[in-house]
Amino acid sequence: MVDKTKSLTVPALMVEGADQCADLFYGSGFMPVDPVVFLDAGQHRTLVVPMLEFGRAREEAKGVEVVLPDDIKIPKKRGRSISHWALALLRREGIRRVRVGSFFPAGVMKVLERNGVKVVVEKGSLYPGRAVKHADEVEKISDSQRAAVSAMRRARVILAEAVAGADGRLRWQGSVLDSERLRTEIDIELLRKGCHARDTIVAGGAQAADPHERGHGPLRAGESIVIDIFPRHKRSGYWGDITRTFCKGKPLPALARMYKAVLEAQQLALDMIKPGMRADKVHQAVCDYFDERGYETTVKDGVVRGFFHGTGHGVGLDIHEAPSISRIEHVFRAGEVVTVEPGLYDPDIGGVRIEDTVVVEKSGARILSAFPKKFGIG
Repeated sequence: MVDKTKSLTVPALMVEGADQCADLFYGSGFMPVDPVVFLDAGQHRTLVVPMLEFGRAREEAKGVEVVLPDDIKIPKKRGRSISHWALALLRREGIRRVRVGSFFPAGVMKVLERNGVKVVVEKGSLYPGRAVKHADEVEKISDSQRAAVSAMRRARVILAEAVAGADGRLRWQGSVLDSERLRTEIDIELLRKGCHARDTIVAGGAQAADPHERGHGPLRAGESIVIDIFPRHKRSGYWGDITRTFCKGKPLPALARMYKAVLEAQQLALDMIKPGMRADKVHQAVCDYFDERGYETTVKDGVVRGFFHGTGHGVGLDIHEAPSISRIEHVFRAGEVVTVEPGLYDPDIGGVRIEDTVVVEKSGARILSAFPKKFGIG
């Protein structure tokens, strides 16, 4: 995963207690359950693990020296202290200056600094090269994206089968179809595809105007239903991300116009993305497009309307990673994987977001596992 031919000018140190550290997995190839310490000194990488993790770590962490706390002479009274694992490992290697991530445990940092180790906190990833994906990484993201598409297809089938009652609420298989029920069906499909579901969004009506509202309660005909699915593959650790907006039945004209504007804005962004193009210019083009069509972003009485998030973000071992398609300056490079997800939001009308995950190639942006962008469902 990591290029072992390039030595690091300052070694990278990671301390992690679960499978949450993307940098640790990228650098070592190992997803821990119990706390571990990982040191990447460039030509030599070392992983300190408890006995319960030893066998699996030796099997999965290729090209990495895997050791137990006793192997690096941890005093008996410090045997369970992850801070002293880190300190002993650095002393063994003769290292007195390390780089750590922004979420590095404060307690461990204090122990290191009290013992004369200079700790440099990086703002971004310890492996900036993660932003450019190798072919096998793109395929792993594609696996997760295919699972997301399969789950989206399941959601669309259920909405197609649902019928609207006299009160406008949707019913499916004899009972009310609410956000919770549809989300469960989506998450079950993701499990079937070997993926973890995380905070799947199924938000209808006014809830769809809040981008991070997960959604609750009955879904209704004639309203927008935003479905955002972003699974992590249990085997590879890579994420996928897709959003579609549906309307069961005929939408109001204002909602239909909103959908058309978002669809066109996404296509504008997709057409612009290529190596050498600045990401912030893509984002600005989307903002300008919405402004020109009367969808200015406003805040009044605590209510936000318009387009008020980035146009996209990187996807890989983290669901949100570099690069960002936003106001931050960045020049696209071939191999980067990003989402393209403009949206418009108005509590009086609803919300619309359309998102695809793409890989940047010489010819432009290639969508990983496409899915139709049809708003209305009969």
